[in-house]
Amino acid sequence: MIVGNFMNKEVIVLDLNTTLYEAAGIFLQNEIDGSPVVDGQIMIGLFTKTHLIRAMYARDDFNRPVKDYMSRKVRTLSVNEEILNVDISHTGRYPVVDESGRLTGIITKSDIMVALSEIVAEVYGQMETVINSAYNPIVAIDKEGYINIWNRALEKMSNKKASEVLGRFINNIIPESNLLSVIKTGRREFGIKLKVGNKSTVTNRAPIITNGEITGAVAVLHDLSEVEAISRELVYVKALNAEMDALIDSSYDGLYITDQNAVTIRTNKAIKRVTGMEEEAFLYKSMQELVDDGILSRSATLISMDTKAPATTTLTTITGRTLLVSATPIFDDNGNIYRVITNVRDVSELNMLKQKLEQMEGLKKHFEFQVRQIKVKESKELVFKNKEMERIVYQAIKVAEVDSTVLLSGESGVGKEVIAEIIKKNSSRKDGPFVKVNCAAIPENLIESELFGYDAGAFTGARKEGKPGLFEVANSGTLLLDEVGDIPIYLQVKLLRALQEREIIRVGGTEPIKIDVRIIAITNKDLATMVDNGDFREDLYYRLNVVPIVVPPLRERREEIPLLVKHFVDSFNRRYNLSKSVDPSLIETLMKYDWPGNIRQLENFVERLVVTSSCEILTPQHLPKYFLSTGYGSGRSAEQPVSVNKIIPLKDAVENVERQLIEKTFNLVNSCGKAASILQVDASTISRKASKYGIKH
Repeated sequence: MIVGNFMNKEVIVLDLNTTLYEAAGIFLQNEIDGSPVVDGQIMIGLFTKTHLIRAMYARDDFNRPVKDYMSRKVRTLSVNEEILNVDISHTGRYPVVDESGRLTGIITKSDIMVALSEIVAEVYGQMETVINSAYNPIVAIDKEGYINIWNRALEKMSNKKASEVLGRFINNIIPESNLLSVIKTGRREFGIKLKVGNKSTVTNRAPIITNGEITGAVAVLHDLSEVEAISRELVYVKALNAEMDALIDSSYDGLYITDQNAVTIRTNKAIKRVTGMEEEAFLYKSMQELVDDGILSRSATLISMDTKAPATTTLTTITGRTLLVSATPIFDDNGNIYRVITNVRDVSELNMLKQKLEQMEGLKKHFEFQVRQIKVKESKELVFKNKEMERIVYQAIKVAEVDSTVLLSGESGVGKEVIAEIIKKNSSRKDGPFVKVNCAAIPENLIESELFGYDAGAFTGARKEGKPGLFEVANSGTLLLDEVGDIPIYLQVKLLRALQEREIIRVGGTEPIKIDVRIIAITNKDLATMVDNGDFREDLYYRLNVVPIVVPPLRERREEIPLLVKHFVDSFNRRYNLSKSVDPSLIETLMKYDWPGNIRQLENFVERLVVTSSCEILTPQHLPKYFLSTGYGSGRSAEQPVSVNKIIPLKDAVENVERQLIEKTFNLVNSCGKAASILQVDASTISRKASKYGIKH
């Protein structure tokens, strides 16, 4: 309690020139015996009735000013000063001033006595509350043996209210208390059994000493049944603690437990193996101390306590070990951390496991990639045998794993769109939309609105609600731009922006729209030449040509013609419910042709043969007459000599020709004997060379 709570703020003051006569009148009128003397608002001194009496005794003139008699050295108090620190024996009143010395009030001895009475009452009330809140029964007596404390816990135990026993002699209430002997001897007594009503208790007793004199005695009682229950609980806790010790020590990882101050209170045996340090290096030391001393480079425990959340970090020890530590805080009922459990592992062991995991993950990806390749072959989406086509399929499946833009180029009908399908089906966007747009098939005045959409009122005839473009339709999926070389030059700028910024603006719109689209572009034109001629933007070409895939024409992979013919014949047989087959001689004839229309032309040609021939076996006789008599049959002849494009070792050239001849022959026949007959060598030679070159037959 402070002075400001009890001072009188309405202070009657005198100025320096107030006369003794005027001061006496003020004292009588206001019934006061003293008043501060001020100069303005600053207190200069104190004038009291004692000063008046002295002036009267000296027969001084009462018209003289009080400044001649006042006390100038006056003890003042501040507003915030504690009442308990004020010495009431010094004077009957104290002026109260602020920091600048201005008078703010006055406090008298009576005011201080009122304050002290309130403090005593408050302290007594707090003491009574504490005693009555105590769980254990408490009784206290004065030095004559009369009861002055009987708390509520004792009321409950004895079934006697405090109002019934306070002021009564202790031996009349608890004859066996023996508290009087404690007063006489002044000795403390512990663990004394005592009967209170029908309750058996254990009591601790002690004298009450005030200023070195015994003024009473106090006893604290414990219900014996509760003590026995606590004893049984203690036995259980010891057993549980032993079990917990066994569990902690059985952990392969190092463990240490800290208290709310980050001081280690427990470790397990594995901590020595993991850290290379004895348990004593951690026990009863704070984590901050271990970090400051360089024992540990950092502490997950401290991080966890700062964030009040689990924390994992790596650290190094003074022994050179690199450790992975994970700290988990434990909270009490009030949400405060009272324990942190930290798990410690040697990173070298984890690195070994990580390497094994990475190896397994690499093998998994490798096998998944191979499975995707096998699925492509077995699905008959793309029929191929050529080494270059195998490389292209490998590249397509590989690039499917990322979102890079792909430019598929090659002659018309070589299967570029099938390659695009393979990329889409093996990508992370396989479940998203796959939007195909033929840029050459859309009129030039409509292609912009088709690709980018338009807002309401963009042009005459536009929908009033607007229309999303194909970029928006393909969002989160794949957009296939077929014949991308036919996009008008004016629109190429907008397409470039869409690819660079990953956003579009509708026709007639102003707000950009974010898109998430993977682009696959297809062309049968030479875009590089178009760039040189100014027909295609160079920057757009490089933006599209991130991953170029060039699909070779059928004339450069003739070994696939037999597979393709069989595939198409089987397909059309199923479609038209037929059972046609192909004679090897027809295959040989078809392989001589250059197929300017590539696979699409071959497919259409096979369908024509299947549906127009009346025989079950298709032979060269079923070919149209113009096939051999016109430019249709201008492909290379079987008798055409081998051409040489560059100089290579003769042995390599011979082996290359041998391999090609044997592969092409096995495309026509299915045995070494028949192949040997065609190539006019022994069957053993064919078998040996097929094994040498890895040719399956």
